[in-house]
Amino acid sequence: MSGSTCQIEINRPVDEVFSWLDDAEKAVRWIGGLEEIVPLTEGGNRVGAQAKHVYLEGGRRMEMLEETLVYEPNRRVKIRGESDSFTMTAEYVLTPLGDATLVELTSGAQFKGGLMRALSPLLSGFSNRRVMKDLRTLKSLVEST
Repeated sequence: MSGSTCQIEINRPVDEVFSWLDDAEKAVRWIGGLEEIVPLTEGGNRVGAQAKHVYLEGGRRMEMLEETLVYEPNRRVKIRGESDSFTMTAEYVLTPLGDATLVELTSGAQFKGGLMRALSPLLSGFSNRRVMKDLRTLKSLVEST
């Protein structure tokens, strides 16, 4: 499994930052390629909650089934996603820094099929750049509200 950790400091309190991780309508504003989140379970985001995430990448539609593995409001969220091409995990940890918040994202992917596994170093580099771009967008949006 390939993986990485990225972090960014956002000049807003942890509860304001967490609201952008926890709200599907806000998530589509900062996660690149994410078009829609469709809940598959009732009761909101919680451990065991499932949703279909719809992405548009290079003109191609991709669906991913995601499940919340850890849910600690204003502290930590971990999800696992599965698509036809890969399985991934993403864990967001929020650390209060006075009136600011440190957001740390640790993610990993296990690619399916020989070609995808062979391309994993290239795909991991692209993914790391994409994650940092998404975190910078998150910072900009949260700080502008």
